[in-house]
Amino acid sequence: MIINNKMVYWSIGLLLVLAGVFAYLNMPNGRESASLTVISNGQSIETFTMEEIKELPAVEREVTIRSSSEGTQTHVFTGTPVREILTGLDKTLLTDAKKVTASGLDSYTVVFDSEEILSNDHVLLVYAQDGKFLGSKKDGGTGPFRIIILGDQFGLRAVKYVTELEVN
Repeated sequence: MIINNKMVYWSIGLLLVLAGVFAYLNMPNGRESASLTVISNGQSIETFTMEEIKELPAVEREVTIRSSSEGTQTHVFTGTPVREILTGLDKTLLTDAKKVTASGLDSYTVVFDSEEILSNDHVLLVYAQDGKFLGSKKDGGTGPFRIIILGDQFGLRAVKYVTELEVN
């Protein structure tokens, strides 16, 4: 009977250690970096650093977002239209695609029709808010990148902590 109890305690201890190790290895913050990967048809075609994104044509836009968790806030966002990023890689990338999926570290994902991105510059990949970089999720920020949709007053399609744009 004593041997069985020891075996149970050792097994439970081992399971707790393994659970801790797997939880640490799967933490979202471990994947956080100031880069954006563009994927097309399941293949990574380009990874941009923050510096490379900042070299693209930048726009500043004042946006008011009404959020149930953060209230109504107006900020000036700095970034580049998603259209510029994708057509800069390949002029036919969006014309051959049906949708663009933006994904963040927190697994929040929004799908845009490729025509919506091609037709105007209202879908922005931003990296600064009110003249300051967004900051990482780990540091309490909303970046390093964030999708902002001009004219989307409730921010339901805004994606924080953006790491990927997938074109299909």
